[in-house]
Amino acid sequence: MDAVDQTIEFFDGDGISLQGSIVLDLGCGDGIFALGLSRRAGIRRVIALDVVAVDQEFLKSLAEEHDVDVATGPFPEFATSMPDSIPLPDSSVDFVVAWSVFEHVGDPEVLLREIRRVLRPQGLLFVQIWPLYFSEHGSHLWPFFDAPFAQLRLEPDEIRAALGSKMEPALAEAMSDLYLSCNRITVDDLQGALLSAGFQIGKVELMHNAIHVPPELSHIPLSSLAISGVKLLAYPSI
Repeated sequence: MDAVDQTIEFFDGDGISLQGSIVLDLGCGDGIFALGLSRRAGIRRVIALDVVAVDQEFLKSLAEEHDVDVATGPFPEFATSMPDSIPLPDSSVDFVVAWSVFEHVGDPEVLLREIRRVLRPQGLLFVQIWPLYFSEHGSHLWPFFDAPFAQLRLEPDEIRAALGSKMEPALAEAMSDLYLSCNRITVDDLQGALLSAGFQIGKVELMHNAIHVPPELSHIPLSSLAISGVKLLAYPSI
């Protein structure tokens, strides 16, 4: 599970141990990330929340594909949450991890304030976003378009029509909804939301690679086009 490895390595790089901790996986999706966390680093308890209930039978089939034994070891505690609230008590978790979540959050600052509420005073927030909307792979459309920056070069109805020509209607609709759910957050937007919500950023890693800039996109800041993703650690301000 590459995402779990990357998350733990990001903490390990600063000598931060998750052993014996309570971790909240916010926006857990299909649950495989939370399951992987529960099997790693001696974590005592993993709470996994998403706005859609996790299909645990499907999760078990995914676990088999990734050679994860669900019969032994701790199992995540799955529950549903609202987009802007977390159903946990104040100061109840040691770490919050959000992997590929904040590009789909309607009001990042509101949710970040909730994260700050449930984090213990010495707790840490880990955020990963990839791909950022304005990058060449932004909006999760890149597997379906040969040319980069489809989300910036095509209108929504053109994207919907193109998706409809490439796949079954139900999948095309799901991918179109995923694309439309992207909030276009940039690294600077994320920084602003974190600071406004009462966090300080302790560590950041920007993901990037060489790109070719289409002439019609030359007016967009290079920091938006060229930064494809971000990982960071943030902690509550005093």
